[in-house]
Amino acid sequence: MSSVTKKIIAVGGGGFTHNSDRELDQFILSQFSKEHLKMGFLGTASKDDQYKVNLFYERFDNQKNQLSHFNLSKKLDGFRKWLFEQNIVYIGGGNTNYMLNLWSDNNLKVIFKEAYEKGIILSGVSAGAVCWFEWILTDSLGDGYQPLKGIGLLEGSCTPHSSDLNRINEFENNIKNSKLPSGFAIDDGVAVLFIDGKPSEVYSTRKSHNAYFVNKENKISLNEYIKNIT
Repeated sequence: MSSVTKKIIAVGGGGFTHNSDRELDQFILSQFSKEHLKMGFLGTASKDDQYKVNLFYERFDNQKNQLSHFNLSKKLDGFRKWLFEQNIVYIGGGNTNYMLNLWSDNNLKVIFKEAYEKGIILSGVSAGAVCWFEWILTDSLGDGYQPLKGIGLLEGSCTPHSSDLNRINEFENNIKNSKLPSGFAIDDGVAVLFIDGKPSEVYSTRKSHNAYFVNKENKISLNEYIKNIT
């Protein structure tokens, strides 16, 4: 019996919910090997904003994709069944703290872990990128950038939008001051593919935008970090 390959794709910013970087969306689709796929959207972090839901259907609608979404801010019944029917799940951006609180209050972390272990591809942008990590640098707590505990499918910490100078500086400072563990910074226009918990590929659609591994001593290109761990 072959082991299941577990994939998470974290997008720092951009893609269909930002009406930009269409190649990022295509990179996510390329991680599923079959032509016909079931793809689901969760807009929990934006309180299921209908505009973002509509953008999802507009971007991915074709005869080969079976699309659906689930409004977790309005109902919970049937979520596990819906999630397990997908090949790819995409988590939209918004208020990370609101989304994680809703997930925690309803014990959804266990369901996401089950889906991950089954080989369902988990992906997302901004809040939907960082939620999978042990720790997050977020501005969703209302007072600047602060550490926030994620659901822990991926080790370490993460910040999206690290092309923003203030954010990357805060991320580095939090790691140096031991407020966050070492982790990953992902620029806008950049996706990072994690396979079986390890970063394996960086995909950028914008010139000079990248992803980085940050620890107390250094910030290095994630491509260099990947070379050193493989």
